[in-house]
Amino acid sequence: MTDPTGALVAVATLGLGEAGAPPEPVTPEPAVAADLVDAVAEHRIAGVAVRALEAGELQLPDEAARRLIDAHDAAMARTLIVEARMLDVAEALDRAAIDHRILKGSALAHLVASDPSDREFRDVDVLVRSHDMTRAVRELETQGARRVQPSLGADFDRRFAKSVTLRWSGVEVDVHRTVAAGPFGVWSMPDDLFVLPATFSVAGTTLTTLDSTDHLLHGCYHVALGQALPALANLRDIALLAGGDWDDERFKETIERWRGRAVVARACRLVQGLLGVDLGERLARYAPRPGDGALLEPYSGSGNRFPALAWATLRALPARDRAAFARAVALPPGSRPARRVLDLWASRPQG
Repeated sequence: MTDPTGALVAVATLGLGEAGAPPEPVTPEPAVAADLVDAVAEHRIAGVAVRALEAGELQLPDEAARRLIDAHDAAMARTLIVEARMLDVAEALDRAAIDHRILKGSALAHLVASDPSDREFRDVDVLVRSHDMTRAVRELETQGARRVQPSLGADFDRRFAKSVTLRWSGVEVDVHRTVAAGPFGVWSMPDDLFVLPATFSVAGTTLTTLDSTDHLLHGCYHVALGQALPALANLRDIALLAGGDWDDERFKETIERWRGRAVVARACRLVQGLLGVDLGERLARYAPRPGDGALLEPYSGSGNRFPALAWATLRALPARDRAAFARAVALPPGSRPARRVLDLWASRPQG
């Protein structure tokens, strides 16, 4: 195999195909193998690659194989540190009687991956209810966590923020209030994600997370509205969840109430386009529609999306909230008001 991208996708899709005959081994040329190892590490699928190497589904030159194993060992060492911090976060929130849900890779490594070592993760993501947001952040700060960015105001986190990022002894902890920034965050109803909890266990501790249907929904929001090019680990999460047991009708009802059809359509398009995985008829209904591009435009690009998302949020918010949001964004504590307003106005979306 002479195409590093093709080899990367072949590794990322191992275990996602139909049951039956084993796949042909992925055998990159020696000149491609080093690039492949770098790519699987970047896309957080080194665990999948190592397991494929052990099973003979991936064949690498000795030096590349050693580099892959070393990369996976380093990723797992880091993941164990993050996992220990996740237990600290859950304990602190439990002690304060703050209802919460562990999100993303921290939970999916134990719920959908064939083995937890397949799914590394690099930070802790936890969802709390809007009215608990300020208290949750303060509780973690009392344990030693520190905000990465200053707050835009006393009420901003609770009313408007997607999340607050903390750093706790070198580990990033993202305390989420909702599933997305911008208008799709405004239209979502994150309390829905607290209705049907699921659990998983780490080191004898039971943690609370989303059920498979809500994980699939949240995964779609994450890949569609996050980075311009999502990590293949996140796309693989959606493929694994879509192939499992989830409630089609509840998913559809939630997406309709959240006005999120464009989000799911983009997520499915990314999984199918980048991985080449058929997600099945139940998700095929979320085909792109006219107008989706305009809804998703504020989330496009890889640079600073804050101005575009701020303007789109302002338009999506109920009238009663717009003045408070505009004041917080344009005049954060410690800013130079006139300069800040001019900068935001100059960077507003045109048209």
